[in-house]
Amino acid sequence: MLSALQGSSATASTINPYAGLQYPRVTSRCSYLRSCFSQLSLKELHQFFPYLLSNIFNFDHAGGWGLRTFSQKLHADFPFVLQFLSPQGDLFQLIAKLEGEGFLYEFPVSCLPRPSQQTLAEGIVPPFYANKVLLSLSVDNAPTHIFLTAFEYYFFHFAYFVIFAQTSQPPSPYGPPPLVNISDSLFTHLLDSYLVHFLPFIGTLPLPLTSSPRQGSSLGTTPPGGSQSGGMPNPSPGSLGLLRVTTPTSRCHTHPGMDDSQAEVFVQVLVEFWLNQNTYSAGQGDLLSQAQNQFTPNEEHLLLLRRVLKQVHYFVNGSSHTLSTNFLSPLISVTDDFRSSIVPVFFQKPVYHFLRHSFRHMPLDNNFRYVLELWLTYCQPWRYTDASKPSAENKESLETLPKKWRTFVLDNFPFYSSLLMEILGRSFQLDLTSDTGVTLLYRVAKVFSQPGLMGFIEHGESLLLHSDPASRHAPLRSSPISAACSMKALLIDLQGPVLSYQPVLEQSTIEAVNALLDKIGQAKASLSHAHPSSTSPPPPSPAGPIPPSPPPTTQPPTAKKSWFKSFWQGLSEIFSDDPSPTPHLPASRPVADPKRLVSLLDATETNLITMFGLAGPRPHPQSPGGSPVLGRAMPILTTPTRLHDHTHSATPPRSLSPEYMTGTNRLSPLGKMQLINGLRKCSNIDVCYHGDPVLQPIRSFENAFLVRALYRLSCRLNQRVSSIGEPLFEAGFSLCCFGDPL
Repeated sequence: MLSALQGSSATASTINPYAGLQYPRVTSRCSYLRSCFSQLSLKELHQFFPYLLSNIFNFDHAGGWGLRTFSQKLHADFPFVLQFLSPQGDLFQLIAKLEGEGFLYEFPVSCLPRPSQQTLAEGIVPPFYANKVLLSLSVDNAPTHIFLTAFEYYFFHFAYFVIFAQTSQPPSPYGPPPLVNISDSLFTHLLDSYLVHFLPFIGTLPLPLTSSPRQGSSLGTTPPGGSQSGGMPNPSPGSLGLLRVTTPTSRCHTHPGMDDSQAEVFVQVLVEFWLNQNTYSAGQGDLLSQAQNQFTPNEEHLLLLRRVLKQVHYFVNGSSHTLSTNFLSPLISVTDDFRSSIVPVFFQKPVYHFLRHSFRHMPLDNNFRYVLELWLTYCQPWRYTDASKPSAENKESLETLPKKWRTFVLDNFPFYSSLLMEILGRSFQLDLTSDTGVTLLYRVAKVFSQPGLMGFIEHGESLLLHSDPASRHAPLRSSPISAACSMKALLIDLQGPVLSYQPVLEQSTIEAVNALLDKIGQAKASLSHAHPSSTSPPPPSPAGPIPPSPPPTTQPPTAKKSWFKSFWQGLSEIFSDDPSPTPHLPASRPVADPKRLVSLLDATETNLITMFGLAGPRPHPQSPGGSPVLGRAMPILTTPTRLHDHTHSATPPRSLSPEYMTGTNRLSPLGKMQLINGLRKCSNIDVCYHGDPVLQPIRSFENAFLVRALYRLSCRLNQRVSSIGEPLFEAGFSLCCFGDPL
């Protein structure tokens, strides 16, 4: 008897989950933790859970589990680790146990999105955090932590992992840089498994992890002030990074574990962390403060968001009625309600503000293409109606179900009108002789030239602009009146209390599109002039075949230069105007194929003509020498049409913009009088710089000489070492390489 007790106590003493986190192989950690989960008590697992998440997501800077570097193609044990972290794996079984006991965990407010931090600091609790904030005896003290269940705690870390990589210091805390494609990483596969589980295309929402009611059990079992180590080793607080385990004594309300489904919590967490990083309502302040507080998403962030929107479309277009039992009938009703409300309630406003902010502030580089694809994914739900087929083969025509897709367009009308005008305005800043600029404009024109889409936009504008305001109090059962009121309410919700809308199909927009067609024609002429082979092969020479060029002459060896002369010669080469690369450095990135660019520009021109119903391409102006005129002024879109809704808005006149001259951005005499007398004021958003941040004007507090010199130095360095530095930058290396390549 005594020996048996000694053997069991010895076995328990040898189980140390903290030691399992030190194994070098992730599969060894998973195997050891699986045995720990089945042998340790819930109190011990409760204490260990924050350390486990900190180690998985590398918030303790110990190396993590390689969520970005673990690849299905490069690691044979990839399925084992994916199964361990999947919704059906051992980790979620542990979360189910902790959920059943009602344990709560502490998450720092400093890791929340900046708008939520500011709101909590002002003493206002956002609705999402209303039941996650500890009641404070002092009104002046802002909360420093929120309290989450085990399920929420895990997905807060999961969502924050993407943001942590972009905002943490040092810049690369994840060990080695990622060497795999983003779509093939373990983190992306985990996201896909969670999306399919919580937002299924066929079937109902998943059942809760715990079937026991949690009313009254939202508090942890550990008493306040009691020991929480449970016999486990107690690491120092600094080793935890951002995590601490705690058990609060009171909360604002009962935790919504029984009210909100886990799918709803999962969606809310992703929206909060991935779409709410910028304060979109704050267009105030100077340019310097805006640049300091601006969050710019990276490529991984945007690609993951697009995967989320795709699955949301699949979920909305799916079906819940696979089984018709009495037990699942309430769950079917809940799932159907969630399918109909997930886009307007959870995604519509955050996605719109995220896209509009990105369209206005992100530079027109390669990452802007991912923002554009994110917008086009949201605007094309008809491409995601069958999850068993890829989206390229799953494209359903707008004319197949015109009523269904017209309703979606009207319910999300600003995405098809206001954001389209944002893109048309920035399209004049695109370099249409580069692959990036041509591809951006081509994708927009191709999507919006689909048959029927511009007809839906025209129908929406007719309801919005030509509806009778006096008929606002008519019965809501009238379809045109109710649709117009709903669209105006949507614009008020997304753009503020003062309705500001610029029609897509008005004359000023048509003139801007004609100017854009002129720019496309100039770009094609420029490509044809610089690369004659892009249009037709060069004619044969009348003097016969061109003789081969003589071999390059070798220069005699020169004497070795001194260090001082070499330094100043290299510095002068950096600031010189000669763009040719030096022999010891690789050439810059290859130029895009001119034939392909001209073909894309031709398709873009045709699609723009189809979109706006134009008569055809106009003859493009040529300079006296035959080259296109590239220095024309960019057309200015007119001031948006003001729709004053006096029943829904009590905004004073000072918040309105002054009057502008028609077709220009110049103030009219009345507008000058309004501005001088304080009757109107210009919006700070309108006077901010919206172009490439690198090319913004020199400030009055900056040294003009240093700005120009450093910009020229940066351009020269980028030109000379781009082929070496760009892969290192995208991979996350913090070291730079100089000298001859090996």
